[in-house]
Amino acid sequence: MSGTGDGRRPTMDTAVLEFVRRRTETTRVEIARELGVTAATVTNSVKRLLTAGLLWESGHARSTGGKRATLLRVDDSARRALGCTIDEDRLSLVAVDTTGALQARVVLPLQDAKDPIEVTDRLQEGLAALVPGDELGAMTGIGFAMPDRLPGDVARALEELTVALDVRSVRGKESTCAALGSFWSGEQSGSGFSGTLHLGSTMSLALLLDGIPFRPDSGHPLDHLRIAPEGRLCHCGRRGCLHLEAAPSGIADLTRTALAAAQGDEAAQDAVMAAALPLTRVAANLAIALGLDTMVLAGSPTQAAPGIYLDAARQHFGDDATTRVVVSQVQPHPCAVGAAVLALQTFLTSVER
Repeated sequence: MSGTGDGRRPTMDTAVLEFVRRRTETTRVEIARELGVTAATVTNSVKRLLTAGLLWESGHARSTGGKRATLLRVDDSARRALGCTIDEDRLSLVAVDTTGALQARVVLPLQDAKDPIEVTDRLQEGLAALVPGDELGAMTGIGFAMPDRLPGDVARALEELTVALDVRSVRGKESTCAALGSFWSGEQSGSGFSGTLHLGSTMSLALLLDGIPFRPDSGHPLDHLRIAPEGRLCHCGRRGCLHLEAAPSGIADLTRTALAAAQGDEAAQDAVMAAALPLTRVAANLAIALGLDTMVLAGSPTQAAPGIYLDAARQHFGDDATTRVVVSQVQPHPCAVGAAVLALQTFLTSVER
């Protein structure tokens, strides 16, 4: 795969495009003021983005007495990118446009997510459903939200397939992709410091600063964060690790329980609340320690029973908390949408090179 999607600061072109995307329509003067750069820097960047077909001039702003400023918009049809994530029981694949808006999606079941042949077969099936064969080469690329425990032979098989299909690829951490998917889908405000606590192959935290990954390579798993000294014994040798409290029988089982809870099963509701409380306690402590403006809870269990997780969060955050709590509802999967955003950003970064 061509890159990891981590550790690199956004280029000026990417920053300009992201600002225009968030504003829908804006001017060069507003861009320079917001980004804190010179008018010449913005002019050069906008010129490159216009030439690349990523921006277009949509008219003129209201006159303030002098020459009317030209308005800029993102051309949402200029590029399309794909995003893919692999859970233990399904493969989710999406296509997004230049603004990150979802264009198409497909979810395919997996019997064995550790089988490279099955995974690549499902990916090819999904690609065929989303993109006509003669249009695949025109896609910006494909992003993969990589589970922490994805076997090496599956990762290699995905890389070999994208090379064979002549499609550029990029990979990122699950939590970083979940954060980007939530941000680009409008669940978070356009600026500020946010955290996304994602329940996937591991439990991990990703941070965004004004929508840009903040040290995305530092998202170490929180599974063995010790939160209950008298809790159950973990295979790591300690007691009360987070994953044993927040997903005692695994994420897939918790998701099934959450789905039953959402359908009114009272026993399931009690079980999900018991799992949600320790998770949201950790989320609240992280939000306070880091000074987060927004804390996003993401992953299939939270998506299945958002009300329970919000109720649990209120017990730890309080109704007047300075941190806004969001349960991500990006469909079909925030990681898949975020992975497609990574592919877009990787290409856009290369515009000015």
